[in-house]
Amino acid sequence: MYRSPVQNNVSNTTGLRRNSVSFAGMVMLTLAGVLAIIGPIEIASFIGDAGPAAMWPVILGYLLFVLVSLPILEYTRIAPFAGGYYGLAELGFGRKAGKFTSLSNYFFYNFWQMANAFFIGWLAIDTVYIIYGIMLPIWFWLLICVLTLVITLVMTIQPARLLSRILVIVMVATTVLVTAFTIYVIARSPYNSAYYINPANSPSGFTGIALATAVLGFYLFAGYGAALFYGEEGVQARRTLWKAVYVGLTISAVVIALSAYSEVVSVPKSDLANVGQASIPQLVTWIHYIPAGVLVGLNMFILVVSMIAYGAGGGSQARLLWAMSRDNFIKSQWLRKLDEKTQVPRRAAMVNFAFALFTVLVVAAVLVKVYGYNADTVSLGFFVAGTTSTILWYFHHFVPEFGLYAFLSRHREIKFSTARKVLSGLVVPIGGTALFVYTFYEGIIGNLVEPYFGFVVMALLIVVGVIAYTLYKARKGELGESVVSYMVAEAGREGGER
Repeated sequence: MYRSPVQNNVSNTTGLRRNSVSFAGMVMLTLAGVLAIIGPIEIASFIGDAGPAAMWPVILGYLLFVLVSLPILEYTRIAPFAGGYYGLAELGFGRKAGKFTSLSNYFFYNFWQMANAFFIGWLAIDTVYIIYGIMLPIWFWLLICVLTLVITLVMTIQPARLLSRILVIVMVATTVLVTAFTIYVIARSPYNSAYYINPANSPSGFTGIALATAVLGFYLFAGYGAALFYGEEGVQARRTLWKAVYVGLTISAVVIALSAYSEVVSVPKSDLANVGQASIPQLVTWIHYIPAGVLVGLNMFILVVSMIAYGAGGGSQARLLWAMSRDNFIKSQWLRKLDEKTQVPRRAAMVNFAFALFTVLVVAAVLVKVYGYNADTVSLGFFVAGTTSTILWYFHHFVPEFGLYAFLSRHREIKFSTARKVLSGLVVPIGGTALFVYTFYEGIIGNLVEPYFGFVVMALLIVVGVIAYTLYKARKGELGESVVSYMVAEAGREGGER
């Protein structure tokens, strides 16, 4: 029987080890992608914008993200795909939209790795600086940034089953530990009050909560997609992956919201303005209830576990690059070959490491050259990398959101009710796009100061470059194949309503 090139590509080179990642493993991949364990460290802007109501941007961000992620999670019930989101864009709008999404997603992940490296460097440097007044030398900052990338690589190339089991152990233990510290602080604080759970007590009303939600509360959960790229390796992924993502998102929301509450109730109301201006508000609030040495130890433990957890997203990026080569969009037999022993895309992971390392070292050198080496520069690296990755996340995510409706409209044999199709495929994506426009303006375009302006321009140039390159490849007839389309056809769309 004749087999098309796409069929042969799937049969001969897929190779990912099926049924490797359990439901619990998928939950932990999501938890590692969101990284709720750093919740106490990353919520300064919530306190700055929403004051006593700092937990509400987390809650609203979670609720909005549950809605906005709906089309993507509906898609996982049709075709779990190692390329993640771009499969849905391709199913909905064809190979040009799919390949644009894949390449945009890839650049997002590169800057995500840069943000991770700078976050770890910032956490290490600022924790010591705030608690002990000691500014660690520049070589230490660069070393720990590079070490973050190295550990990400080491975790990325582990077999999917082993990686997920490691994450189950470290993420459960650390999440419990962080939650225990949070509850301890809440229990010890004399300032506990219903005042802090009333959103009306935001100093600027709902405007402050909305701004904090738009700028950071929504983006807190963008890492939910880490598990999607392991779909081909999941146990009954078509039935369970979407559930695992929602469980991971919910756990993350609870942990981060509790963290925000613990910090606003740790000090008198009159001190909240100062807390909101602190680079790590956890240190200036929890210090009233936890010895300095213990706080430093906790943050260093979170630092180490975070580096391990980054392997989840590192594995996602490796599978994304490998999926593009499997599709022949990137013509490389070398990249397409999986490791014979572990059946993971080791070579793709090595390319990603080299790309991220180059980016981190170049950006670090530029920032130090312009601003010098100091505590502000250390934190600036993390924030500009986060800004760049945020923009790229927006542009690669809203395309597949609309792809679900387009795909279902052509495939009526997939038994989605009309109401479900309209809600998941139109109402939610339109709302998500409106949110994108609002957050893009308020969070990024509305206050373009250097060096953010330069990084915003760079991100937009990358998007334009990806569009131009995709159109160039299309014109030459080199967009490659569509493995995800074959997967849907092979599945026979059995079960209809899932």
